[in-house]
Amino acid sequence: MFPKNNNLEWLRLIFAIQVVLAHAADHMELALPKVIRHFPGVPAFFFVSGFLIYASYLNAPGRRYLENRFLRLFPGLMFVTIGGGVVVLIAHGWTDLLDNITTYAIWFLAQITLGQAYSPGLFRDVGVGVINGSLWTITTEIVFYLSVPIIVWLEQRFRFTIVVIFVLSFTIYSIGPLVFSATIYRDKTFYDVLALTPIAWGWMFATGIFAVQHFAHLQRWLPYMPWVIVPVVAMIFFGQGVLFGSSGNRLGLIYFSCYIGMVLWFAFVAPFVRVNFDLSYGAYVWHMPIINLLLVLGVPSVLLAVVLTFFSATLSWFLVERPALKLKQQSLKAILT
Repeated sequence: MFPKNNNLEWLRLIFAIQVVLAHAADHMELALPKVIRHFPGVPAFFFVSGFLIYASYLNAPGRRYLENRFLRLFPGLMFVTIGGGVVVLIAHGWTDLLDNITTYAIWFLAQITLGQAYSPGLFRDVGVGVINGSLWTITTEIVFYLSVPIIVWLEQRFRFTIVVIFVLSFTIYSIGPLVFSATIYRDKTFYDVLALTPIAWGWMFATGIFAVQHFAHLQRWLPYMPWVIVPVVAMIFFGQGVLFGSSGNRLGLIYFSCYIGMVLWFAFVAPFVRVNFDLSYGAYVWHMPIINLLLVLGVPSVLLAVVLTFFSATLSWFLVERPALKLKQQSLKAILT
């Protein structure tokens, strides 16, 4: 399907670092070089998820697929949710848990299911006001994971399923902020709700699926992908809108395509570098609780935020995520025997 020896592991770490730096700078008033904003981690994560998760389902459908996704995602998510709760208690005092046990329980349950965007009013005075706001992407990822078996089932009956998903999603992504702009809850619009699901971002996941399906043809063009830096630079200076926008998560279609071309080149053409650990997920889910902790303590240091984020990610990997993945390997052996 595609080479197993690829650089997607360390690329995901690069994407996570971009998100960590961008959010730390935003909340701690540090001016980052503008170029960092033009290579956002979240759209790249969505593409890579479409690429890897679709391929994973084709390789191990059914129970194995769901089991693998659960073991990769939820142990680390539960660990960071406990960490986020500790940040709130440091800010409010430990008796706050006893006084508001129901609020904490609902928040914890939401964080480890599909309610990662939920933030109770009780927590609004802590740090930036949302304990782990970046986890909205986890909601999107989980919904996509659950959708993949349905997508594959539809593909068996309608060959243009991915094309339809791409077109519908990109249409909503393009016009949704204008069409669905009415406020429906507090200051949130209907599009804000759609943006927590693959409905708005599905075209990025679909691009990853296309890359898997047509990888043999795509591979012939990968050596030439460094040339896309030319239109990328032009769009950074002059591009805007749903086709050429180059900054933040809402990338334009043409810019996103060029960006992904560069990602694929680094993944499959650049010299292979083996990575024996994966801190990307831990860094992504831990950086906002760490930023909030430092703001609560009155120590708004970007350098310290980065150091503590990767310290937490290291603990998450060795104490929680890697042991969970070993269970995944054991379950796979059990199924094969």
